[in-house]
Amino acid sequence: MLFSVKKEKPDIWKFISLALLIICIALFAVLSSKLSESNTAKSRGTLERALNRSITQCYALEGTYPPNLKYLTDHYGLTYDSDYYYIDYNYIGSNLRPDVTIIERK
Repeated sequence: MLFSVKKEKPDIWKFISLALLIICIALFAVLSSKLSESNTAKSRGTLERALNRSITQCYALEGTYPPNLKYLTDHYGLTYDSDYYYIDYNYIGSNLRPDVTIIERK
């Protein structure tokens, strides 16, 4: 017999490779989503610390709390992404710490 006829076997390796590729893509998507959430939380924490530091520094140097958020950005170098965060700044009085709430815009 010079010529033999080979029966084709299902190519299991192609299936395994495709399955592994799909698993890797799904795992990458989940991990990148978790990383994005972690970065958002860190960014918000950084903004809270910077805001509290600026308010405290203003009170320590001037003896009064800042009257508005613009005062902090103009005189104390506070910067933030106003497209991503809304800061609700309620000035109570010159000798009372303002009520500050940071809200993420979606």
